[in-house]
Amino acid sequence: MYTVGQLSKLTGVSVRTLHYYEKLGLLQPDRKTGNQYRSYSENDILRLQKIAVLKHMHFKLSEIKIILDNGEVAHNDVAVWSRALTQQMAFVKQQQDKLQAVEHLLYSTLYAMRASEQVNIDEMLEFIRELEQPPQGKALRQQYFSPEELELLPINDVSNPLTMEWADILRRVKGLLAEPPDSPAAQQLASSIIEYADTMFGGDEQLIQKYWDYITPQEGQNTRVYGMTTEVMQYMDAVIRIYLGEEDPRP
Repeated sequence: MYTVGQLSKLTGVSVRTLHYYEKLGLLQPDRKTGNQYRSYSENDILRLQKIAVLKHMHFKLSEIKIILDNGEVAHNDVAVWSRALTQQMAFVKQQQDKLQAVEHLLYSTLYAMRASEQVNIDEMLEFIRELEQPPQGKALRQQYFSPEELELLPINDVSNPLTMEWADILRRVKGLLAEPPDSPAAQQLASSIIEYADTMFGGDEQLIQKYWDYITPQEGQNTRVYGMTTEVMQYMDAVIRIYLGEEDPRP
């Protein structure tokens, strides 16, 4: 058992905060008859540990109380502590996944603005819809690619500066759609695309082709990667084939 002063010193939580937690019903220390000194048990320590984790996850104290009230008494039971910590790790992972989804959507919006050089209100509305109803793209990719391949995909790491560089290439493609595929500008673009793909995929030509097939819109389907419409991809395919000498540019 610990006094309020001892618990404060050991955990770094101020005495005032511990008193406030008690007032809210988050902690319920024993009160010794006569002097009314607070005495904290192992179960209080477990609850305090949970409070610390949930606070860092930005839960309100009123919400934390509801979560904790569904817990169990700890004492020195290893099984109880193990279950509590395992549940917390699962909860933290769940929150991480949600934050990663928000991060990806924020990044995707910046990417779209960089690629198009404009703010598209429809895309902002789509952003809101996806936050409320997450897309199924991740599950689809997991069916199409192996775990090892997924680790190498450009869509897997939004922090990779190379990923954002594709927005610049995409903007160049859109600006050249009216140019013949064998024009000097188009062929310079082809060189940039090939160099980029080689760097991004580590020279794995098989994975490059597999990814290209994956993102190519099928008839009646929406684009799977922003900006990679049928028109854009057909143009890119044409300029690359000419650059590699696989297609005669003459009509």
